[in-house]
Amino acid sequence: MTKPSDSSDGKAVSHSEVSRIAVKVPPFWRENPAIWFSQLESQFITSGIVQDSTKYHTVVASVETEILSQVSDIITSPNNDMYKTLKERLINIFSDSEERRLKKLLQDVELGDKRPSMLLRQMQDLAGNRVGDELLRSLWLQRLPTQMQAILTTSSDDLNKLSIMADKIADVTSGSEICSNHVKTKVPETSTPNDCISNLRVQISELSLKIDRMSQFRRSRSMSRRNNCRARSASRKDQMCWYHFRFRENAKKCVPPCSYKQEN
Repeated sequence: MTKPSDSSDGKAVSHSEVSRIAVKVPPFWRENPAIWFSQLESQFITSGIVQDSTKYHTVVASVETEILSQVSDIITSPNNDMYKTLKERLINIFSDSEERRLKKLLQDVELGDKRPSMLLRQMQDLAGNRVGDELLRSLWLQRLPTQMQAILTTSSDDLNKLSIMADKIADVTSGSEICSNHVKTKVPETSTPNDCISNLRVQISELSLKIDRMSQFRRSRSMSRRNNCRARSASRKDQMCWYHFRFRENAKKCVPPCSYKQEN
């Protein structure tokens, strides 16, 4: 009777060990602890971990001591709901307050090297349900380049579609900015949206003209090669030979055709 029981216990222990090994705890995310716990709980589900104590000890064993020092009272004297209490406290400590999140939204968030859609996602995360779509739309547009604002403000699409459009504009304008270094067209800092649009049109026209000229040049290369020999022959008729070019009237030799000989 005891042997089957021992075998069953061994399988249970083995399963528990496999579950603990399967959990790969990501580094604690101070900026967004709620998302970190969501990731961790997904690991618990896929690993079959349901016990509160197992979840609690997984967090304690994985999180840095500097972070755990903020919740030392829970660590030293855990209550019955160990994991839930630890989770709520860590989220409360490291999550921004509502005031701080709104301050970030209104003042601190910038486009930088992010794509416009990434900026929008960041602002939506900070805003939560406290800011309406119209205000969020206005705040987001203010962070975008002037040329992009001039195009997007005329659209009535929702924010998600607008962000996709903004990404496409960013892809195009990033290339035009590189080309604009060659055409040397600058946008004044005090320019209005209409001025910026006109300036972009000028840049596009200049670039199109350069492309046309390059195409014409390629088409004419074959013709130029055929006429090259005749052109060189004609040009030699208007040139002096090397001796007269070097020594003028003191030249002892002359190699025809030579224009110096004809002039005298």
